[in-house]
Amino acid sequence: MIPMSPDVQALVGDYAEGVDNRSLLYEKFSLPKVWGHDRKFDDAGRWSVLRIVARGEELLQQNAKDRERRASGRKVRPDNAKRMHQEAQVARKLAVVARPDRELVRVANENAQRLLDSLKRSHDGRVVTFEATLGGRLLVNMAGGVIENAGICLDRCFGLPFLPGSAVKGIARSQALWEVKNAPTADTPNLLTLAMAVFGYGKTDIAQNGDWAWAAGQKEAHDAAAFLGAAEFKGCACFLPAYPTTPPTLVVDMVNQHYPAYYRGIRKQAIDDENPIPNYFPAVEAGSAFGFVVLINRVPEGFTPQELLDAARGWIERAITQKGAGAKTAAGYGWFELGHPPPAVTPDGAVSTPTAATPATVPFSPADALIAKWGGKLHITTNFAVALPEIAALTDDSDLKRLFEAVIPENQRRHNRRKNPYWQSFISGRHGESGKKILARLGFQLT
Repeated sequence: MIPMSPDVQALVGDYAEGVDNRSLLYEKFSLPKVWGHDRKFDDAGRWSVLRIVARGEELLQQNAKDRERRASGRKVRPDNAKRMHQEAQVARKLAVVARPDRELVRVANENAQRLLDSLKRSHDGRVVTFEATLGGRLLVNMAGGVIENAGICLDRCFGLPFLPGSAVKGIARSQALWEVKNAPTADTPNLLTLAMAVFGYGKTDIAQNGDWAWAAGQKEAHDAAAFLGAAEFKGCACFLPAYPTTPPTLVVDMVNQHYPAYYRGIRKQAIDDENPIPNYFPAVEAGSAFGFVVLINRVPEGFTPQELLDAARGWIERAITQKGAGAKTAAGYGWFELGHPPPAVTPDGAVSTPTAATPATVPFSPADALIAKWGGKLHITTNFAVALPEIAALTDDSDLKRLFEAVIPENQRRHNRRKNPYWQSFISGRHGESGKKILARLGFQLT
């Protein structure tokens, strides 16, 4: 049973089977683990996740059949068999959920696209918009939901996933901080001042242990603040939420904790005789496109709107393609490819726009295939051993240049010092010869 008042229960049903908004269903009508049960219901969280994802109905029905099968076993105690039958009934009831209106999803996607177009027209010269397509699954607001470590950011009106503006600004600001930190000394003052103008700062940000002081030094941060003429400064860029511009698909994902007793401190050693406890959570499937918007609210002296827009857009693009957005980015989640998904051609010759449920077709040329494979993954040098020999095998120099510019981070291409650890790794080791051939063919010199 899901806790709710009698009038709400009469409106939406005992198990909220009349609710078609995934945000409302997940945040307000999740199945509790303890309330209303004789004993702790360990599958409550997982089943609540399954209600909002693709194929959730099918998976819940399978769970119900599994409970019934186990309850009919010869050696099952009567009390356990009764409990399993009850759980099977709950699973079947949870499997009955009002389906989202596909037309409403289409309208929401069109609204997002219309917003991008309207902003371009109404704020000409002060706004930049672009689309990017998920290359990996996306996890947003995992720690902020009702179910522990299984949250997701869903729009309250349409129930669709989106990236909050605060998240977009956060990842762009983090990218800017690292670029300021790693910039050549001669470039640091201008880059720091530009970043502080875009994102703003408070007194703590330029203090001894503040973010901008960490990136460039306390004196440099104070000099930039003096140039902007304020001890505290509101950022000139507004980062709007990134809404899906193609129909997204929600899927269930999991992480498996193999040593629960060890991690809880009960055991001193992690031994392979424990039962793993899977933790399930919702994710946005790869293939969905999102629209990003940056709006300039004012232009301080010494800057131009285009300069601020180009900087903000560049930091967002590099952040989402090189580091990713949301949770578990180190495990391959949350990375994007720039642009809208290309139209897919069906066997009958029809053209359709791929979505998360119908991913984009595999790129045609070898260079495109390598861009799809290594885009956003070569900011870490550990991938060089596999990637560089594949890249060096390209025979066309123009394709090689296009691939190089697409997969090698721009900040590393600008920081082409021989002592840079990135390039040292690029031309050394067992893949070093491949790295040297690539640079030689491109005429890319390390100084």
